[in-house]
Amino acid sequence: MAILNSALKIILCVAASAGVMGGVQAAEADEYPTRPIRIIVPFAAGGGVDATARIIGEQIAKKLGKPVYIENKPGAGGLIGVRQTIAAPADGYTLLLSAAGEVVINPVFNKEAGYDPSKDLVPVAVVVRAPNLLAVGTEVPVKSVAELIEYGRKHPGELTYSSSGVGTIQHITGEIFSKVAGIEARHVPYSGAAPATLDVASNQVSMTFSSPGAVMPFAQKGQLRVLAVAMSKRYSELAELPSIKESPGMSAFNVESWFALFAPAGVPSSIITRLNAEVREAMHKPEVAEKLIKNVGIPSFEDETQAKAFIDEEIARYSTIVKELNIRP
Repeated sequence: MAILNSALKIILCVAASAGVMGGVQAAEADEYPTRPIRIIVPFAAGGGVDATARIIGEQIAKKLGKPVYIENKPGAGGLIGVRQTIAAPADGYTLLLSAAGEVVINPVFNKEAGYDPSKDLVPVAVVVRAPNLLAVGTEVPVKSVAELIEYGRKHPGELTYSSSGVGTIQHITGEIFSKVAGIEARHVPYSGAAPATLDVASNQVSMTFSSPGAVMPFAQKGQLRVLAVAMSKRYSELAELPSIKESPGMSAFNVESWFALFAPAGVPSSIITRLNAEVREAMHKPEVAEKLIKNVGIPSFEDETQAKAFIDEEIARYSTIVKELNIRP
């Protein structure tokens, strides 16, 4: 009987503690935020990740009534920005807007990344499915993916491709494209999509895989040529462009980019839930969706649980891809 009473006391204490913690988390969510929020972007200004952070940050600021600052922390293929986010207090005032490369690829690809995304970060929301466009400089004498592949096979080692850094989704896309196409293309890393695309437009690099917002202004001026979109199907905003998978011999090409909002592990779940709700509500606004579709990609609306499941799946998928293709820094 004494043992039973002791067990009952423990259960009641645990239940009471859970109730207190639940009350604390609810209070934190009700009071949050009390000061400005910063969103770290692990790349230079001007690319798709940066544009997304500014669009979403503006909406969060309006809804929560506190300023949201964007801090660009380029370098090391996004690792610098991710590490600064992980090192920040887990209070919801430091967030990370990241693409697939920095979170699910680099830790697998780079043994010195220094973090485990499944333990050190918590997904707030998947924001967009972001198509990367395959674009070439005007001095590359091709007008289609098939012609690019043929040119690459006839001129081994001559083609180069730019990316936002080692281990980013653009880097991995270039490696997978080269392997599936059976060509050799040398990787040239930059600190972000904007400088990476600029050097293609100025014919310093042969080609790139980058966001519509980074590529299309140059394409509209005739400074580079867009050949295809790196998605499993055509992108509605640029429906005239074929997907890379449509090209002969490229059906095995399966790379899609996405951008997501993260927080350091340990941020109260009530704050994550609130932020997720605010982001999803913002993306349902026609003017926000229009900006995202025109410049970045297709809005996503997963709740925080669905976002975590998706990120976990992507970590597993890219772990397999990197190992199977033996992709190295």
